[in-house]
Amino acid sequence: MSEYLFTDFTGYTLAQLCEMHNSSFSGYFVPNQATPQVFADFWRIYQVDACSSVNMHDQEGAFVGQVRLARRGKRGWCGGFGVAPAFRGRGLSGLLAKRMLETAREAGLETLQLEVLTQNTPAIKAYEKAGFTTRRRLLGLEVALEKLPEAPVLHVERVPLETLLPWLGQNDVTQSWQRELATLFVQEVETFVAPGPGGGMNGLVIQRGGGKARIQAAVVQSALTDSELLGLLREVAGDCSGIQIYNEPEDSPLLKRYLRLGFTEFFTQHEMFIRL
Repeated sequence: MSEYLFTDFTGYTLAQLCEMHNSSFSGYFVPNQATPQVFADFWRIYQVDACSSVNMHDQEGAFVGQVRLARRGKRGWCGGFGVAPAFRGRGLSGLLAKRMLETAREAGLETLQLEVLTQNTPAIKAYEKAGFTTRRRLLGLEVALEKLPEAPVLHVERVPLETLLPWLGQNDVTQSWQRELATLFVQEVETFVAPGPGGGMNGLVIQRGGGKARIQAAVVQSALTDSELLGLLREVAGDCSGIQIYNEPEDSPLLKRYLRLGFTEFFTQHEMFIRL
């Protein structure tokens, strides 16, 4: 008999699952503690599958670790992988990763992806040992509005998200799981456009919270100057104190422009991938 027990999420309340999540992320590099309400919202937005997610306990019933597994078609995403503090340093992340891959295959998934902070060396080693490879870097960027250079006022219109769909679907850069269209459709977002000449479209999709405007999607089709892009950023930010961008791909053509305008990096992740 195995020394450890693995179960899916269906036999637990949200409060119990949330408590286990908080334990598994205790002492993490960045705060990652949730309430049951936040936990439930995470499931709704990112399509977490309770039947494919994994809890790990020892034979005495002590909680060891947890994996939140999300599904979109035949693709999967690990949206949370952690081991409780009392069980760290024993190599148990390898057992949990092995069970995660077994569960993903049993669910009929063909690929699995995840993100890991670049400074989290133990986790990176565990994922690599399980067979994951690094696909690219994803950067977190931010700027205080007062640090942005002044820019001329740009004519900007607020529109439904659907207005930008024809252009969002043409994006040459694959977005991270958290910024895919499937995510945007179920989030509370605001969409702003600044139509360009010749039918080109420029637009930003944002969320507001904590005094910040977070860019969730961007379309820049016409030859916007840096000054015009600044004008668009300032208009959509409104009365927010700053602008953030999570998981901007390193191959994004906008990355260099954001950095040139004064955005700074405040976290970096490896996006890792495995074909099952």
